[in-house]
Amino acid sequence: MRDLNALQVFLTLMQTHSTQRAALKLGRSQSYVSKVLAQLREDLDDPLFVRSVEGLSPTSYALSIEPKLRDAFDQVNLALNPEEFDPKQVDKVTLHIVEPYLIAIGKQIIETLRQETDAIIEMRIWSKLSENLIENEEVDLGLHILTDRSQVFYQRKLHNGSGFLDGNRNGEYVKFLISGVNDYTNHFQVLDDTIEPTLYVDNYALMNQLMETCYTLRYAPHHEDSQATELNLEVAMVLKSSRRNSPKMKWLQSVIEPIVNDLVGKWNAENKGKVHLG
Repeated sequence: MRDLNALQVFLTLMQTHSTQRAALKLGRSQSYVSKVLAQLREDLDDPLFVRSVEGLSPTSYALSIEPKLRDAFDQVNLALNPEEFDPKQVDKVTLHIVEPYLIAIGKQIIETLRQETDAIIEMRIWSKLSENLIENEEVDLGLHILTDRSQVFYQRKLHNGSGFLDGNRNGEYVKFLISGVNDYTNHFQVLDDTIEPTLYVDNYALMNQLMETCYTLRYAPHHEDSQATELNLEVAMVLKSSRRNSPKMKWLQSVIEPIVNDLVGKWNAENKGKVHLG
């Protein structure tokens, strides 16, 4: 597989499991993708993909060569990147950020990026689709909690978290649902294992409106002097491992990390960070 175009077709088929979807992603015709696949099958003496109900399923041989080929392709692309990176040349930036941070620093991130680039900026709440979109390079970078993700992802830890109960303790407990954070975990039980949630919401503005009559778990960056209880939550930037050293990713990290650190410093100074992570 000496042809970079053929290599790209193979890797795209590994992602999409469809000649039609691969063609769309590559901006080529379906017949072109099929022709390249036929040539690869002949050159490598392996079918590479077989049809199944899910689409084109890779053979064991295709699965075995994919990691090294992807790494080689990424290294070639990195080597071909110009040494001088200019944010003005970036066409689009896509970020997925866990909602409390999206509300707290989303505007500042957009304003800072806009000072350096005229690119289209797409900023969304982190969802169940975010990891797949980062892996498929449809999302550049995410801000979420550090978890046991596969080696496909690089996670740069920013800080630890702690929590405290806030609101009307005589009212109902409201659990604020955040994708990938507390879908199946009750962090509030670390503070009080007798709490039984009776309200579940996934909208931050609604959550705050309920605080006069209800209470919830609030999240704040952990620091030694805090009266809050440390939680098993660590905030991290999440991106695709093979892209971590690309100029664009280094630039985005250099923009976002100081903004997060500045926010953490303000929360700690005030000793009353109220970002919700129930």
